[in-house]
Amino acid sequence: MSANINCDCGACGFEIASREPCLSLLCGCVDCRQALEWCAKKGAVRPVSLPELIYVKSDIIAVNGIQFIRAFQLRPEARSTRLYCKKCFSIIGVDHKSYKNNVFMFFKNHCSTTCDLSLNPSAAIYLKDLEETDEINKLKSIPLIYTFSEAEFRLFRSIEAVSKSFSDTNRPRSGQNLKSVIQSLGEIEILN
Repeated sequence: MSANINCDCGACGFEIASREPCLSLLCGCVDCRQALEWCAKKGAVRPVSLPELIYVKSDIIAVNGIQFIRAFQLRPEARSTRLYCKKCFSIIGVDHKSYKNNVFMFFKNHCSTTCDLSLNPSAAIYLKDLEETDEINKLKSIPLIYTFSEAEFRLFRSIEAVSKSFSDTNRPRSGQNLKSVIQSLGEIEILN
């Protein structure tokens, strides 16, 4: 069953092949916070200190309102490219080199979706960047990844949902992947 991921104002979004996410993570990284803060300054939802990332199969059946979608990176050497709505500044998709065109990510509560959001986070990542230790103290039942040291990287990759989401795969697609949508948009805006 397909699902939609749309900006908060409804001007743009995607129809994806499956409403079932592959993975959910909590992220304390500076990049996620900077991207969400930039959008919030333009009128989007204010971010929480530990946003929830929802990963879905990168299988986009339809792109709606493409004229309102813009791609940005935080800096020239960025590994992530984020797609946002030019009207409401909701981030509707994020591609990262490590996703290998298998999945893409969106921020829970920073766009609207018909995806099933009942999946619990599998881990909390990049906690070394998080200044609010009270948030970390609340996390008891999931692996905590602070720096992606060698041991933490092995722990992270041992999580079944992570391994399945980020491994190379030859899954057939019904549509296009997020990287091809990004390429169709032309120039990527560099913020810094």
